[in-house]
Formats: sequence, C-alpha cells, structure tokens
Amino acid sequence: MGQTGSRVANKIANSFSFSESASDDYIVEVANTAAVASFKGTPFVFTRRGSMYFDEDGDLAHEFYEEVAPKRKGGKRKMKKIVKNLKPQGEVKYQVPRLHVDFPIILFSN
Repeated sequence: MGQTGSRVANKIANSFSFSESASDDYIVEVANTAAVASFKGTPFVFTRRGSMYFDEDGDLAHEFYEEVAPKRKGGKRKMKKIVKNLKPQGEVKYQVPRLHVDFPIILFSN
C-alpha cells in the first residue's frame, strides 16, 4: 500500500525541469510579489468576534448557570445551563494588530 501515491508523486516531481539559470532567490522574490499583489485588503486584522455573552444583568462570561432546587425533599441541587436571553459580546479590538490568516507571505527567522 502507498506505492501508487509514491509513484504519482515521483512523476510530478520529475516532470519539472529547471533548465533556466534564474537564481532561487529571484524566483522566490517574483512569486512573493505576485502573491502579495493578488491579495486584496490589508494584511492586518484589528478586531475579532467575541466569544463571550452578556446576560440580563449585564454580566459577561462564556457560560451562565443557575442553581435548581431539588424536586423532592432531601435531593441534590443541580446547576442548569442558561441559554436564553444572552447577547453576544460583539467585536473585540486586539491590543496589537495580527497578520491576516490568508496573507500569502511565509515569515521565517534563523
């Protein structure tokens, strides 16, 4: 098993011929400038969608629970998750801008 995949990969790799004398640095530079030119928008992200919610009292949290009394005398109290009447937090600003996930540059440091 796996021989077919290896055979296909070898055919693809061997089909490229590098007969031109262009340096690798030049090829990478041309590819990067073309990729950056095709990217639409700014490479920075300044906000994200918040993952928390506001409840009726204005409290902010990821989840809300309420304590439920037992149905019978002597039973244990339970925590019930609240899912109604919650408002999403909305957009949250980053303190430091982030790079967009689809920005076509590979950052590398030695």
